[in-house]
Amino acid sequence: MGTAETHDPPRESVGTPKQTPRANHPTARFRAQGVVFLVTVVAFAAGTFFLLALIFGLFFNAVTIHLTFFAFGLLAFLHGFTEYRNRLTVSGTATATANSAAIGLVELSGRGYAEHSSESPVTKKLCAYWKVEVRHRGKNDFRFLRAVWNRVMERSSGCPETYELEDDTGRVLVWARGAEMIPIKQVWRSNRDTDPPEGVLRLITTLGLEWPKRWARFPMMVTEERIEQGGPLYVMGTLAERRQIPEASSGRFAAFMARWAPSDPPQPQGESYAGVFNYARTLGVRWILKDFRSVVPVWCPPVLDLHQVLVWKGDQRRPFIISGVLERQALRALSTRAWLYLLGGAGLMAWMLWEFLDKLTGNMHW
Repeated sequence: MGTAETHDPPRESVGTPKQTPRANHPTARFRAQGVVFLVTVVAFAAGTFFLLALIFGLFFNAVTIHLTFFAFGLLAFLHGFTEYRNRLTVSGTATATANSAAIGLVELSGRGYAEHSSESPVTKKLCAYWKVEVRHRGKNDFRFLRAVWNRVMERSSGCPETYELEDDTGRVLVWARGAEMIPIKQVWRSNRDTDPPEGVLRLITTLGLEWPKRWARFPMMVTEERIEQGGPLYVMGTLAERRQIPEASSGRFAAFMARWAPSDPPQPQGESYAGVFNYARTLGVRWILKDFRSVVPVWCPPVLDLHQVLVWKGDQRRPFIISGVLERQALRALSTRAWLYLLGGAGLMAWMLWEFLDKLTGNMHW
């Protein structure tokens, strides 16, 4: 006969205290860490707000506003030289073909295509890119604002990431990031003698507006910019193999934000107040700068074979132009932009300098 096995209950060791479950209520140290976390986030947010308010109050006065607009005029004046340099480069560079273009700065001309095309709202043409604006002059309290065109509507198909330029010898891919665009531009105004096309009237009707008469006090203007699918495409840029183009980059400003406000801040280690403080500081800065991340895009080259060539902006400050018009019209547009920036910037600088000297001499006692 088998004997039944018996199991003795486990014996508690002598001198060992009995384990009791830990209470789920927060401890005083945990509460203190939460208070430090909350106070730190609020302090960083409030400190930044008051710092910006202080800078605004100290900076924007009668003197600094003139200096600020003078700086804007100087930047516009310098940009005018850049536009003029681009014009000289376009006029002095020979046009190459798709299958014979050499690595480096190239000028190509042919027909342009985009992967996704759509009809423009006014002219109803199949386009690789289009943008439409409706502007209307309205009543303003300030007299000098009555000549300003107020934007009523703006629509766009969105700039394609890449174009394909085709000529009689082949095709070349164009990566459009950072390009200076020169599209076909048409403008219709109600205070002109010509009647608007049917597309303009249809667009105005869909907005619930009415096209004004030619002698109306507050006219309306419709502008359409487009690059037609299969239409003329002029490109000047840097031809390179895909392997010569650096990988994804977000720029220096985005790198600065990533260092000071990372997307995934490290969790506080241990229970030290210093770790909780650093974690709260990172969250506060990230909350302040979260809106800036959306305006700093991360650029990634198109996925291609490493030995395939494409035209892009380059890294040597060369001109990069994508035009939906022929070279002669592109030269005319570059000349117009150059003179507008040069004369406008010089005029703004002269005006601000005159205002500054006038106020300076007015405060002097002779």
